Amino acid sequence: MIGRTDISIRRMVLTDIPAVFTIDQASAALYWPQSSYYFEVERNEASRPWVAVDSQRRVCGFLVLWLIMDELHVANFAVHPDYRRRGIGDALMQNGLYEGWKEGARISYLEVRAGNSAAISLYEKIGYRVVNIRRHYYQDNQEDALMMNLEKQDYQTYILTLEKLWMIPTKK
Repeated sequence: MIGRTDISIRRMVLTDIPAVFTIDQASAALYWPQSSYYFEVERNEASRPWVAVDSQRRVCGFLVLWLIMDELHVANFAVHPDYRRRGIGDALMQNGLYEGWKEGARISYLEVRAGNSAAISLYEKIGYRVVNIRRHYYQDNQEDALMMNLEKQDYQTYILTLEKLWMIPTKK
């Protein structure tokens, strides 16, 4: 994986789905049904599903992005509780946003629980900004959702930062 040596990031495949589903169940009160992941991998042409895999080939995190025209939507994202606070979420987002940019994404959107301070901190570090609040959005506890955008200029700045970090020659 770019930026790390102890994990690798790759596209999600069918055999990853049981582990991805387990991570989602452990991470979210309102997790996706397992069938949704099969749909994302097999049939959703907009889907860009990624997994983080450790040195023993265990799936330790996932990211599902939807690329629609020049928009990249963060649809679902989680890191296994045993692997949190190790930069894996950051690595997944770096990879996903970079690959999305290469495919033509120029803006990115997401919704996050207002109380998920760890995720919000990561998103703000990347350059996402709160643009709206969806009151009582989550059905399990009526928690608000923060709608966050990574606008074109901030997205481009983030990509340039990654290219410098990874020592990728910039295109002129």
